[in-house]
Amino acid sequence: MLERIHRVKGIGLLHDADGRQHGLKKASLIYADNGVGKSTLASIFRSCASNEPSLIHHRKTIDGNNQPEVLLQFSNGQQSAFTTSSWDTSRPELLVFDADFVEQNVYAGGQVTTDQRKSLLQFALGKSAVNAQHDYDQADKDAQTAAQEVRDLTNELAGFHRGMSLQQFRELAEVAEADSQIAILNERIVEAENIGLIQAKALPRKLDEPSLDIEPIFSVLKKSLTDIDLAAEERVKQHLASHDKPNLEKWISDGYSYGDDERCPYCDQPLDGVDLIEAYRSYFNHDYNQLKASVAGLGNLISMCASDGIIERLQANFATASAIIDGWQEHVEVPPPEFDREGARHVLTEIRERLDALKSAKEAKLLESVGSEEEKDELIRKWHELIGIVRSCNEGIDNAVNIITTYKEGLASVNTAHLRQSIINLEMAKARQHQDVVDLFSRLDLAFSRENAAKTEKKNKKDALNAIMQSTLENYKERINELLQRFGAQFSIPSIDFNYRGGLRSNYNLHMRGSNIELAGGTPDFKTSLSEGDKRTLAFAFFVASVESDVDLVNKVIVVDDPICSLDLNRKQQTRGILKRIYENCDQLIVLVHDIHFMRNLRDDIIKDNGPQNVACVKLKTVANRYSDFDAIDVDKKCESAYFRCHRTLGEYLDGTAQSSIEVARSIRPMLEGYLHRRFPGIISSGLLFGQVIDLINKAPQGSPLAHAQNITAELNEINRYAGQFHHDTNPGADQVQITDGELRLFVEKAIRVVHAGMA
Repeated sequence: MLERIHRVKGIGLLHDADGRQHGLKKASLIYADNGVGKSTLASIFRSCASNEPSLIHHRKTIDGNNQPEVLLQFSNGQQSAFTTSSWDTSRPELLVFDADFVEQNVYAGGQVTTDQRKSLLQFALGKSAVNAQHDYDQADKDAQTAAQEVRDLTNELAGFHRGMSLQQFRELAEVAEADSQIAILNERIVEAENIGLIQAKALPRKLDEPSLDIEPIFSVLKKSLTDIDLAAEERVKQHLASHDKPNLEKWISDGYSYGDDERCPYCDQPLDGVDLIEAYRSYFNHDYNQLKASVAGLGNLISMCASDGIIERLQANFATASAIIDGWQEHVEVPPPEFDREGARHVLTEIRERLDALKSAKEAKLLESVGSEEEKDELIRKWHELIGIVRSCNEGIDNAVNIITTYKEGLASVNTAHLRQSIINLEMAKARQHQDVVDLFSRLDLAFSRENAAKTEKKNKKDALNAIMQSTLENYKERINELLQRFGAQFSIPSIDFNYRGGLRSNYNLHMRGSNIELAGGTPDFKTSLSEGDKRTLAFAFFVASVESDVDLVNKVIVVDDPICSLDLNRKQQTRGILKRIYENCDQLIVLVHDIHFMRNLRDDIIKDNGPQNVACVKLKTVANRYSDFDAIDVDKKCESAYFRCHRTLGEYLDGTAQSSIEVARSIRPMLEGYLHRRFPGIISSGLLFGQVIDLINKAPQGSPLAHAQNITAELNEINRYAGQFHHDTNPGADQVQITDGELRLFVEKAIRVVHAGMA
């Protein structure tokens, strides 16, 4: 039993809470307003039960300077302490119902998940089922271990039988002289691979025949002009010769194109009538300039069709073909082709020289046609000599290609893949007989035997677990439905089962008004069909049914946090009865509540049959910095109505124990108001002021129950005149009224006499 909460530091609002002065008993009821620390305290108990430090670390005081620390005092001097990161002693006898229980075991976010159904089953199982599950879990673990051993050995053997099944590898027979057979096969593979390389070698290519295009050249050579004045030409020629300067004609031609034909650009004298200028005008006309430009381009045309690059390209291609043919000489004798490079160059030189001669002739006789058809045909004939040299070389290359092709076609084709597979088979046959492999197969056979035995044991344990769980869960279901019925729930659980998908977990469904409620999604579903009170009721029913079925309940400490959250009056009453029954059968019941009236009624229910000696009531109060601490609580005072509180205050004043005169003075009028409302229930409206109530009584007709109080209205008015001065609704300066003890005592006695005697 938990006897005392010595201290809680650095956890939530319990920054430095000291509970040493507040002993706990078999029934310990702890009151706190919302947001003061009930859930934090429940999490501390849950953390201690399962030694889950995260439940405390996640609640570390946000703005505090204390590290999380807890010291709990249990019976027989036993303690459980949390310091730094863990509990020194866990207390599995603590069974906690709180928001964490609901979220982990029943629902969260409006749906029931697989993990929650798994956790619920673990919580719900009785001791025999827990033992049976432990046996099954151990058998399952043994089966997994045996299966893993088989997999490990199988994986180890996989390195020896690549491309072959394990059974085929196991059945391989020993092969005599396997090494010599492998050597022979390797030699054949080398030969076959050489054949493949030979087949893949390139063949020589013939030389590309060059072409001769002399039409553009002869087109320029044959151009002539007939409209130029020869006398003018002669005159210009004489003038140019007289100066004997190179490029003078071009200089004059270029300058002439910039003149305006009217005046000299040098001396600005008129040009009309100058015979040399007239000769320029005839000599340097547009057609003549175009002809000169065409003749000037003959050099480029001749270089293009008779370039030395033609011979160099032919020689480069010939060298490539010769190198390829040389590469075949190691396999087959091939006569090498020949290329008459000098002959070709000589022919090309002759062609270029003849074209240059024609060019020079044209330049000498610019206005005349140069180059006859015979000269053109002679050039073509010369070009054919060059082509003949190329074709002679290509014939040698063709001959080489034919010889090589014939050789390749005569080579035999060998299937190297088949040879390699034969070698692999021989290697595997050798590996199969290796001592390491023989030992692995022996170990694998033993592992298979252990795996089969483990599977059989697992099946037996599973059957035993199934039998126990079916019985356990059936009783569990019946108790849950009984609780739901007592709570007035409109739904039930028609069946609750279990399965092993993804680990052992529960499987149940809900039934409401003739329809099945889906636990996650669907229509209708858990989220929308059940109210928050229904969901909380279901979770509490799961918890209670499991607790009540615990064969070791007498040694358990049951902690219930806010059991009536979202519950209506009937469910609150039923919850009190259930908690009282749990109290009678467990070692200790700890209830955390925020409803003081529920706390009082539960206390009274327990005291009624068991006496007050086993009940402790404590509260969490707000202290400095809005932290929380433990404190004593007078439950009866906390539950008082305004009437009884005022009546008690006046009585304490007359007994000499009241602390505040102003509080006494301000309690007179509400006490009398409460008295009249209780004396005439349903007759006096709750919204009336005290003076209005007195007036209502005075005006009551004969026969009205109020008429029986007309004998005290004078006294009531007198008391009201005195007491009203202490209330702001009738006296704005109520705080400044001086109180005389003798006068106060007189009116307190008057008020008490009215209540007790019913008269002035």
